[in-house]
Amino acid sequence: MDLFKEFAVKDHAAAAALIPVIDVGPAFAAGPGALAETAAIVRAACERVGFFYVLNHGVPDTLIARAFAASRRFHALAPEEKLKLRLNENNIGYLPIDASVQGASTVHRATRPNRNESFFISHDRGADHPDVIAGKTLRGRNQWPPEELAPGMRGDMMAYFHALGAMCDRMLPIFAAALAMPADFFAPYFADEAHATARFLHYPPQEADEDNLFGQAPHTDNSFMTALARTDVPGLAVRLPSGEWFAPPVIPGTFLINLGNIMRRWSNDRFLATPHGVLNDSGADRYSIAYFHSPNPDSLIAPLPSCVAADNPPRYPPAVYRDLVLDFYRANYFHQKGHRSDAATLAGAAE
Repeated sequence: MDLFKEFAVKDHAAAAALIPVIDVGPAFAAGPGALAETAAIVRAACERVGFFYVLNHGVPDTLIARAFAASRRFHALAPEEKLKLRLNENNIGYLPIDASVQGASTVHRATRPNRNESFFISHDRGADHPDVIAGKTLRGRNQWPPEELAPGMRGDMMAYFHALGAMCDRMLPIFAAALAMPADFFAPYFADEAHATARFLHYPPQEADEDNLFGQAPHTDNSFMTALARTDVPGLAVRLPSGEWFAPPVIPGTFLINLGNIMRRWSNDRFLATPHGVLNDSGADRYSIAYFHSPNPDSLIAPLPSCVAADNPPRYPPAVYRDLVLDFYRANYFHQKGHRSDAATLAGAAE
């Protein structure tokens, strides 16, 4: 029996009630009192479970559908075409199956590679972008297949990337208010092309009884926040504070939001970065799109003044976000220089 089923929730209704559906429309519209009201609901969700759904987020269903269609077009390409775009040092491009492991995870010891393939994109910088010319770390270019091989894919994926970035930027004041900070506090950290990534995932079917084998092993994200779009094919599981695992249902018209390690660090552990993972034993191919919204790589991350006190001192030293994310990449991805893991050796990918 797999981990998610062995320790599955007993009371599904109570578990579902822990992850609220939050209408962000009034706050986005700057309605009277809406920011404070929404922030209070978000605060409770972030302190209790670290996951919530957002409703009335402003991203059209048609745009989301085009993004999923673009993902399927990419993953249907011949393997040799995808491998021409293999993930680079900035973690942009194609990640094959069995090329990563949750080595940075503190919630589960992963011993086998992840059974998913992914296509990562970020800001679509041109060759003349100053950071591209300078070779600045984490500020490189996207990799794309020829247009004739995947017509419209680039446009549809970038439209999704920009829409999710705008939605997450509109949520920054809500998070700031939830942490008793000025509403505009986080905005400067996300200016000038913040570190944002859209990951278009494909999980092929797998057997559920293989030991310690997951589509994505249990982990916490390294982001400030993650917005997840899913289809009806199940597979995601979230570890609740009780230690039980729960499969959050797909709710039409919503994104599932979770917090990452950067938010946990900024909030001095007040807000939760909740473990989650994927095991696709549905018998069908599973697709999802994870959008990771994080601050500019130059940002200095330290516990917020509102989250520390004489009896609650900072639990983390100040750290540059670039260093934190590069450590995360190095632990998880076989292609990153310096990666060492039993899973990489098993896959024949160790340097």
